[in-house]
Amino acid sequence: MMVNLYDYDLTLLRLIHHSRITALDMPLYWLSFVNTFVSIGILLFLLFLSFKRRAILPLFLKILTVFLISALMVWLIKNIMFRQRPFITYTDIQKLSEAGSASFPSGHTTEAFAMAFAISFLSGRWWLVLLVYTWALLVAYSRIALGVHYPSDVLGGMVLGTFIAFITLKLTNRLQWKRKMN
Repeated sequence: MMVNLYDYDLTLLRLIHHSRITALDMPLYWLSFVNTFVSIGILLFLLFLSFKRRAILPLFLKILTVFLISALMVWLIKNIMFRQRPFITYTDIQKLSEAGSASFPSGHTTEAFAMAFAISFLSGRWWLVLLVYTWALLVAYSRIALGVHYPSDVLGGMVLGTFIAFITLKLTNRLQWKRKMN
């Protein structure tokens, strides 16, 4: 059964990677490249706003916590699982973006989905939810199309990022509520 899952994973990777529109390689590269800068930019923007409106400081701290925990969890899982990148294992997959450590899970995708969930959960504005999830999905797609991740790495990053954000926000809300009660 596991062999079949690996076969599907590789088949989907090859389908996406080899069927991509090559004119979009550079925009997809830049989308992946700026992912963390966008996350940090959002955090800095919220920090700046919190100086003007103190009510934004808890929002900043929650999103910062999600960002840091997602980075830590990706690092831990990558070092435990250590899955080879597809361009290393398969010669027909071309490396079109930077790729550092192990492949599973996709750190870019984990970060993008953690930030998207946190922003959506804390904002609730439909246009912002649409914007951040469109961004996250494009980042996820870019990692496969650029040949640096398997689809399962990206799917794992989507689930992990969403889960981390959900649990972190639930716990920080619970702690915040308990402090208000005391």
